Amino acid sequence: MPRLDHVTIETRDAPQMIAFLETVLGVREGYRPPFATPGHWLYLDERPVIHLSLTSRSTDFPPGIFNHVAFSLYEFGPALERIKAGGYRYDYYDIPDTDLGQVFVYGPEGVKIELQYPRRPERASGHSM
Repeated sequence: MPRLDHVTIETRDAPQMIAFLETVLGVREGYRPPFATPGHWLYLDERPVIHLSLTSRSTDFPPGIFNHVAFSLYEFGPALERIKAGGYRYDYYDIPDTDLGQVFVYGPEGVKIELQYPRRPERASGHSM
């Protein structure tokens, strides 16, 4: 059965992108095979789920067919504190007819990451920071 293996992000500034993804998702850089082109592999749960490829483009990501990538999250409070401490812009919403919330975090070069989490019933819907 097919499953999503990884997402590749082209970045101009690997250290900045790695710092963002470490803060928001808790990824860690790990082994990457010795490809001819430079890049980085970032791991979650022992799997290289985000591949970074270095690019020389001069502008942020253009809007395209892919809008964002989403990850499940179980500890909303600590993640939100890391996002706030990193100074990243975020929006959060409730997913209708579910007990899930979602946070969209905006990072360097136009990258947008969604985090889904079990929400508390008392939290208000639709909020930007």
